[in-house]
Amino acid sequence: MKLVALILLFASTAAFAAGQDGNPDAVVQETNVRKEILSAYKFDPQPGVQSRPAPFLAHDASRTESPDLVNAAPSSLADSKAMNHLHEAVLREQADARAAMVASRLGIGVSSVHLGRYLVAGAATAFYIPVAIGVGVTW
Repeated sequence: MKLVALILLFASTAAFAAGQDGNPDAVVQETNVRKEILSAYKFDPQPGVQSRPAPFLAHDASRTESPDLVNAAPSSLADSKAMNHLHEAVLREQADARAAMVASRLGIGVSSVHLGRYLVAGAATAFYIPVAIGVGVTW
């Protein structure tokens, strides 16, 4: 039964593939669907509004002195010391973040889970092996 159904399926598929359509002289017109869809949305540019350039972009000849611009004094050596200190702090923070990421990937750290409103269970692990386990009370 399955064999007969399979043969009929192949035979009908072969007959369909070998057959020609009813009108071989018909020409299928090609259309540009994207162009037809976008034809409803015509681009109509709005006239641009000319504005004054920003004071820091204007040329010296066209620059007008504005009361809200202040000429700052050159930075002192103390400012660069403070900036170096801040830069070192950022580098330390990035190094600590990298170390924490490596520790978490190795399974080193402390994990805790709230068991209710007041109870907390925690475990300290080293290489995913629990080293210390405890239950605590929080309020």
